[in-house]
Amino acid sequence: MLKINKRGVWLILFSIMITSLHAQSEKCGSAIQRNARIQANPSLIEKVARLDQFTQNWIAQHHNKVQLRAPISLPVVVHILWREAAENISDEQIQSQIAVLNEDFRQLNPNFSNTPSAFRSVAADIEIEFCLVSVDPNGNPTTGITRTQTDIDNIGETEDWYSSFWGGKDAWDVNRYINIWVCDIGDDGTLGFASIPETADPPESDGLVIGHQYFGTVGTAANTEFNNLGRTVTHEMGHYFNLEHLWGVDQGGCDEDDFVSDTPEQFEDSFACPSFPFFDDCTSGGNGIQFMNFMDYTDDACMTMFTEGQKMRMLAALNGARSGLINAQACALATNTIQIPEGSRVDVFPNPAQNILQVDYGRLKNSNELQFQVVDVQGKLWFAWEGDQVKTLSIQDWPSGVYFLRCLENSALSQRFIKL
Repeated sequence: MLKINKRGVWLILFSIMITSLHAQSEKCGSAIQRNARIQANPSLIEKVARLDQFTQNWIAQHHNKVQLRAPISLPVVVHILWREAAENISDEQIQSQIAVLNEDFRQLNPNFSNTPSAFRSVAADIEIEFCLVSVDPNGNPTTGITRTQTDIDNIGETEDWYSSFWGGKDAWDVNRYINIWVCDIGDDGTLGFASIPETADPPESDGLVIGHQYFGTVGTAANTEFNNLGRTVTHEMGHYFNLEHLWGVDQGGCDEDDFVSDTPEQFEDSFACPSFPFFDDCTSGGNGIQFMNFMDYTDDACMTMFTEGQKMRMLAALNGARSGLINAQACALATNTIQIPEGSRVDVFPNPAQNILQVDYGRLKNSNELQFQVVDVQGKLWFAWEGDQVKTLSIQDWPSGVYFLRCLENSALSQRFIKL
């Protein structure tokens, strides 16, 4: 039996013993879901303890800061559960959410410039990217989107969302895919929730559940006041990768913690859009609290950043409880039909680029057999070619943002660049 003596585990234990869930007014239902799961199945406490110990050890071994050699691309499948026609949201709305995730996790969100200078030194590029999967569990091509009509009202408030038998949609392998169910989640104020690692019970419920009107930036999300920029999913994805709210594992107070050293201690959740600096009962001086962090409750427009400490917790989860996502390879369009020597690469320059982009792969063997595509974060194809060892692309009329150069024959040659 694992000895449970970590402060974080005891805080979680305390949080599930409270008599009032308080949670009906919470924007995020992740802590409530975790507490309910643990209360129903106390054996999960041992899993949480092991995760806590692994997280601390992994962070200590990596000296509190990691820069990856290349961003990690993770596969997402979006399950649309709809009862009313408006809930059957468009592909465009889904793609707009993937774009927001990629901006926020790569520190490319346009409003990052609003981050107070006092906190920019700890702001992090998480170096995680997300794609709608291109290959389903049976190896068949897919858009990464499923659509299921249901007769269950407010299905996100039930236990039916992850069951095709009961009117929801069965998860794809939760170890290999990030499952997101988008549906009617009721009207109690909850915008979404996610499974914190090792707490999904049953395991096939692991993933995110998001109200359709808080998913993406267009369609039914366009007219949602204050929560219309896709940050609900950014926040819940943080929970999925083992981040806590800034005020701790439950309702807050100065004796709770989020286990991240570069987020100031915080008494409770923040709302609306405070002015910097903003102070509370736990942090009454200095730069105040980090209300612009994605793991607070401020308006979408005011959320701008994750921290280096939060990055370390997420990467620990990706190397532990979420490690199956790394090897899934469900994002790759390439089948690696052409082998390349280790260390070979395609040169893309300048990066960032404004008018002209050069692509040079003339030093590769079999380069005349390679096919390339340039797509944006929503998967839209902007250019494709094959054969030329040096390619000059005129990109001056392309929208600013992040683009991906994909090699169809070997995914290891794919590159990312920014259009200014």
